[in-house]
Amino acid sequence: MSTKQYSIIVFVIVICTLISFYSGYFFKGSNKDDNTITDTDNTKTVPYFKDEIILITKDKPHYTLIAQASRSFKTDALFSHRQKVFFFDGKEWQSKASNITSGKSDIEKTAVIPSWEIKDDPSFVLRQSVKGSILINNNKIEFDVPELNNEIGIRSLVDYTLFRSESRGKLVIDGKEYESYVLYSRTYSQATSISLVEVSDPLGINTDWVAFWDLNGNFYNIDKTTVDDNYKGDYKSHTIAVYKDSDEKVQKSFTVDIQKKTDNGYQIKMLEKINSYLDVYFLNTVNKNITSSPYNWKTGQIEGSIRLDNGKVIKGIGIYEQLYQ
Repeated sequence: MSTKQYSIIVFVIVICTLISFYSGYFFKGSNKDDNTITDTDNTKTVPYFKDEIILITKDKPHYTLIAQASRSFKTDALFSHRQKVFFFDGKEWQSKASNITSGKSDIEKTAVIPSWEIKDDPSFVLRQSVKGSILINNNKIEFDVPELNNEIGIRSLVDYTLFRSESRGKLVIDGKEYESYVLYSRTYSQATSISLVEVSDPLGINTDWVAFWDLNGNFYNIDKTTVDDNYKGDYKSHTIAVYKDSDEKVQKSFTVDIQKKTDNGYQIKMLEKINSYLDVYFLNTVNKNITSSPYNWKTGQIEGSIRLDNGKVIKGIGIYEQLYQ
């Protein structure tokens, strides 16, 4: 083989190698992971997790704790942690918030939430337990819920999964224990649009939400949300009522009528399989907007009664939430 022929062969090999390299590079670039976002890119999907616990003591004055901790992927392997707590001390509501950034997706310890520990059952099948502590103003509040069964499915999308657990637990206020009703919610997704799971701009959204426990141990959860053309995100109109009886059987209805009693309560008809009528009035209210906002977002305690299809009336207590544009 001549020197000229050898040089031609080497040249061809080098050119083929370079073509293969750059083809692979540009092919990889054209199929980059859409889940990778920057702080300013809100069109992409991101990992998102949120836990919320509501405890209301069975006995008066019905001390109530609402605590939530959300975690959304930010950028550079960091998560934005947003924590809010609301506590009714028997006379008035108190609130506090914390916002931090962390490399962890688990609930971080903060001055507001010093601890929040979730334990999975060894079988990894639905059952969990949770306990934690809250510091708000001069109150040290602890909660302990020995069993969560995730028995109430609310969202079943790949990019938005939400389970709720209705249970019983203990609210510990400055060392004193109180038996309490519990509603625990857990949202999780490895890739979701933030506007699907969080409402940062509620223009065009109206929500009425109720959790109610009657004195016979039955539980009701109602959510009616309407979205009009003013809203620009991914959130959708929806209506659902959930009934869990004292034997832990769960029924759902997607036919719900909610009538507001001026500004002091609801009359709610739950049809289909539930066929019950809830009449409640508001006991108190706290603004859920920790910072100033032009939107009406509030929560508070309710009392009232449930009337069954057979005419039986049972009294009870609970929580309501409203979000109005």
